[in-house]
Amino acid sequence: MHPVLLQLEVGGTVLTLFAYGTFLLLAAGAAGVLFVRGAGSLGLGRRRATVLFLAAVAAGLAGARLLDAGMNPAEYAAEPARLLAAEPRGFGLYGGLAGAILVALAWSRRAGIPLRQLADATIPAVAAGIVLLRVGCFLNGCCDGVATTLPWGVVFPPRAVGLERDLLAGQIPLFGTVTTPVAVHPTQLYELAAALVLAVAAGLAARRGAPAGVPALLFAAGFLLFRAANQLLRPTPPDALLSQPVLVGAYATAALVAAVWLMRVAAPALRAPAAQAPAAASSST
Repeated sequence: MHPVLLQLEVGGTVLTLFAYGTFLLLAAGAAGVLFVRGAGSLGLGRRRATVLFLAAVAAGLAGARLLDAGMNPAEYAAEPARLLAAEPRGFGLYGGLAGAILVALAWSRRAGIPLRQLADATIPAVAAGIVLLRVGCFLNGCCDGVATTLPWGVVFPPRAVGLERDLLAGQIPLFGTVTTPVAVHPTQLYELAAALVLAVAAGLAARRGAPAGVPALLFAAGFLLFRAANQLLRPTPPDALLSQPVLVGAYATAALVAAVWLMRVAAPALRAPAAQAPAAASSST
């Protein structure tokens, strides 16, 4: 774990480059470049695509902060100024995605570009953002999972962000063996891998001529289903607004909705070969 990537002393002032903030900026930059490139395939100019991306980022930041506040109400009640703080922490990924999606939905209707096509073009940007952000989480030692004895469990050092949380949750004993390393599920890396695999699957579906919307829905359904499973491996603060069962149920329900929508969008393409087969057989006789 490397929460601090670099420290430089300039004129008596120590400048610190934090891993989470650095990868948050890298995620935003990579997502922006990929989004503008994908929007270009829809005939959208760079300027309009950049404006749309910036609006989606602003809405995403607001949604991410609101979700984090909802998940940690006690912290924000004690320090309300955190809602408007510029510090690069305290963001809920899915709140950010929800905010960005609302902006994209409103804009697509106004611009006359089908939402399905816009969603498909956005998948590389979304996947890159998730991957880079989770690298930052891993280096920062936050968003980790519960204790595990599996061989790929990761031992975070005592300075890790999650240490105090694990102590309070009883995962790490206060006395006796507090210095004993405790391996936890690297749920950040699980999510990173899921985003990569699903992005590749969505890309293959697009190259094979899948109907508009299928690649995006494939990514969404798969990622939401994965998140439901991954949430079971992540501890939930006792004062969180939503309990773990509620969160798992919400992700699973959203995944089911996306899967049903996926089948409805893909159904015409699936029926077409079946309809062509009898016609081909009759013409041969």
